[in-house]
Amino acid sequence: MDRIRSMEDLKKAKEAALQKEREGAQKNRFQVRVSLGSCGIAVGAQETFEALNQLIVRKEAGGVQLKKVGCIGLCALEPVIQVAETGRPQVTYGKVTPAVAQRIFAEHIEKGLIVQEFVVEKI
Repeated sequence: MDRIRSMEDLKKAKEAALQKEREGAQKNRFQVRVSLGSCGIAVGAQETFEALNQLIVRKEAGGVQLKKVGCIGLCALEPVIQVAETGRPQVTYGKVTPAVAQRIFAEHIEKGLIVQEFVVEKI
């Protein structure tokens, strides 16, 4: 769809996006979302994203989908990442530097242990 010209087009675009999200969740055990709003980028979220991407590639972590998302409203806690695992509550982490991202990857994604000191909320 090139342009949204009506509410019907908007509904179709929304449904297509939701379907794509559902398919990603079915194919991957983990979805790691990095908030890349302007406030996050200003404090290093892009570097956090790159660190996670390099870990996923280097460790050949199949089942982990890395996504860029916009602002989620936790500007004071940026960089923020969300880790959603199939069958478990989503965990939001704040103040995630590249070093913290490596720790979250090693403990949460590889071992299933939540890194409590950086948890903002669990949903």
